[in-house]
Amino acid sequence: MDEVHNTLDLESQEQEKEPEGAIEEQTMAAEERSVQGSVHIAEDVITELARKTLSLVPGVQPANPGLASKLGLVGRKAIDGIKVSVEENVTPPLITVDVFVLVKYGLRIPDVAWDLQEAVKNNLEQYTGYAVKAVNVNVQGIFINDRPAENVVADTEKLASDKIPTKEDFTSGIDVDAEPK
Repeated sequence: MDEVHNTLDLESQEQEKEPEGAIEEQTMAAEERSVQGSVHIAEDVITELARKTLSLVPGVQPANPGLASKLGLVGRKAIDGIKVSVEENVTPPLITVDVFVLVKYGLRIPDVAWDLQEAVKNNLEQYTGYAVKAVNVNVQGIFINDRPAENVVADTEKLASDKIPTKEDFTSGIDVDAEPK
């Protein structure tokens, strides 16, 4: 009787070992198939995604972020009213977006800014898989008519590049030493 019992115990132990071995083989096969490495999404790609999202939000247009940012003097250079920075030393990487916009006259600015923040955050997280740390909305002004955004940016750049008048510009052609009549 003891021999039968021992034989049954040995058979049951062998049956238990077979599934474990099969599971170990499946796990090792899965590990061999996994790919090592990382995925890096360029900041320009993230900027383009944010720009497309900005164009979909009603009541906003991109604005010029300012001359210092345009030249890249203050952090990363802004493109089309959007500046992006990515912290890749954490998992998942963190995105911070600065958006410079004009808001349509008559709309409540905090509501439009909130809608813009939510739209940018949701789209970037959906398409990149990165976490969005912050979406900073900088309202640079308002606009009355729906003008194409390219004209707004071009007009703002033209104003920034125009020469600031000096004292000589105002006094040229005027004789300062002349006696008043």
